[in-house]
Amino acid sequence: MGEHQQLVRVRELANEIIRLRLQDRTTYDELELQNNVELLSRSVVDLVNIMLAEDVDSSTSLKATASKMKMVYNNMHQAEKKDYLHF
Repeated sequence: MGEHQQLVRVRELANEIIRLRLQDRTTYDELELQNNVELLSRSVVDLVNIMLAEDVDSSTSLKATASKMKMVYNNMHQAEKKDYLHF
């Protein structure tokens, strides 16, 4: 997957995370939220480093960023499913 496609994927995942958060009434575990915030913050740092050309291997960093975003999305989606099952 090329850099442009990876950036599009990161944007799609960010939009999905926003959609999940806006649509759900799920309660999240504090530790899960802390982990998600850390992953999202690390993703922002990676993207800024890429944009500032301070990253030696931007392609690998972009893949890692997409993976972090996917992990956050999966964590939130799992919490939503667990909360749904409790009703």
